[in-house]
Amino acid sequence: MDNRYQQIAQAILQGQRVRRVTALDGAQIGQVWTNQDLPDVPSKAPFVFDDPQTGTPMLYEELCQQKALLICGGGHVSVPVAQLGKLLGYGVLVVDDRPEFASPERFPQADAVTCAAFSDYLQSFDWQGMPDLSVVIVTRGHAADAVCLRQAVAHDLTYIGMIGSKRKNQAVFDLLRSEGVTDAQLAAVHAPIGLSIGAETPEEIAVAIAAQLIETRRTSANAGLSEAMLTALAEGQTGIMATVVRKRGSAPRGIGARMFFMDNGHKLGTVGGGLAELEVCRLAEQCKQDRQTVLHSFDLANGEAGKSGMICGGQIDVLFEVVE
Repeated sequence: MDNRYQQIAQAILQGQRVRRVTALDGAQIGQVWTNQDLPDVPSKAPFVFDDPQTGTPMLYEELCQQKALLICGGGHVSVPVAQLGKLLGYGVLVVDDRPEFASPERFPQADAVTCAAFSDYLQSFDWQGMPDLSVVIVTRGHAADAVCLRQAVAHDLTYIGMIGSKRKNQAVFDLLRSEGVTDAQLAAVHAPIGLSIGAETPEEIAVAIAAQLIETRRTSANAGLSEAMLTALAEGQTGIMATVVRKRGSAPRGIGARMFFMDNGHKLGTVGGGLAELEVCRLAEQCKQDRQTVLHSFDLANGEAGKSGMICGGQIDVLFEVVE
């Protein structure tokens, strides 16, 4: 069955965004539909839905070349955030309305640095072209924070964080509520930004922000296809692609997490490590021999390790696809 992985990888490496639906059950299991066959959907990918005609469960994904990090503000915290973002594999974009804070020399790691009014930049920003986008708001004051957050909460993003004290952030929230922004939209904002680790210096604050980016992606974001997977697929590598398609409980990785078990013996990606990943690796080796697409459920609470509390008690369903 043609799951189009190699064509998808080539398209993504050419800068395209690919929408992909995969059947998860029945005679069509593993059947794939891509861009031209699909309507736009209002929900944040990835997610599973039932086909309205057949009732077949389907996985919907939006795949692009890499996760993106938009940093609004070019001040002292932004510099180490950009450095860590690049280290973590993000395409890093920085915007500030002050020329001295929005220069390539200040952000040599960034993929793009723009000097523009925040409102102008964000109103023309390609939100739809970046399905895996995180936004870090670290501007110089309340007014600019409100401008950036007003635009960010209007989109279904992987992560939104805003720096500042609880009092300052509450003032921005109250302003946006008065304009019609809902509590549900504001609940998605990490404010104050970053994990609570007692950070004080710009570098420490950047570490706290980076840690929160990692935490958020590991539990809810689309892992998609890594750069290494895209390259391997575009080069024609074959094997077994294992994808988490459902998650229940405290399983370590979310829907869309992938491992690629190549026929040459190499592995790329992760579905969370530990015993769950060990079992996935075992089944992938069997799938290499059988060359059949299968869906398997892994109960992480089974066995002695689960009973004793050594591992999490969640469940994951993993789709094993043959890549030829």
